[in-house]
Amino acid sequence: MPIQEALLKMSMYVSLVLIVPGPTNTLLLSSGLKVGLRGTWPLVVAEALGYAIAIAVWGFFLSAFAAGRPWLYDAVKLASSVYIFFLALRMWTHSRVLQDVSVAPVRFRDVFVATMMNPKALLFSSTLFPLEAFRSAHYFAWALVVFLVVLAPIGVGWSSLGGLLTSQRAWAARTSTLLRGASLVLLMFSGTLVYSVVNR
Repeated sequence: MPIQEALLKMSMYVSLVLIVPGPTNTLLLSSGLKVGLRGTWPLVVAEALGYAIAIAVWGFFLSAFAAGRPWLYDAVKLASSVYIFFLALRMWTHSRVLQDVSVAPVRFRDVFVATMMNPKALLFSSTLFPLEAFRSAHYFAWALVVFLVVLAPIGVGWSSLGGLLTSQRAWAARTSTLLRGASLVLLMFSGTLVYSVVNR
């Protein structure tokens, strides 16, 4: 598969997973509600750093560990499909976007640690990033750049969503509809992962 095509496919699925409500997005939303986008954008940098480090660690570790274990990637794919299925169900039932918002101030360290520990990082490195990205520093650099280009607007979007939800309540219903639509796409992606393993 050409590099451009692989990275384009990666960016599409990465965007779907990144938009799912989770610990990092909830922290960005919480901060956006409290201090607005201007005070929250450094937290998007914390998210980017957390994912970059976690993806590199997981990706290069799996690449080295799976060298003599070709079945390992199939096992991780199946586990990832279960996790994506869980994410899709969570997104479908997550109709109240504000329900997990914290009242405590959100710090750079909070977002960095939450992102480092986020299971999405393992999903990105094991399933969504092309395998070649962890066999070539040049390829990895390009994949990481594409990932960060996708991450930035989504992180800013979650940071901005708080202000929209507080000023225009109609946006809450629109957000719920958007998330439910994305959850259906995630369910289909979960199915394609299982199919790619059993149909080899």
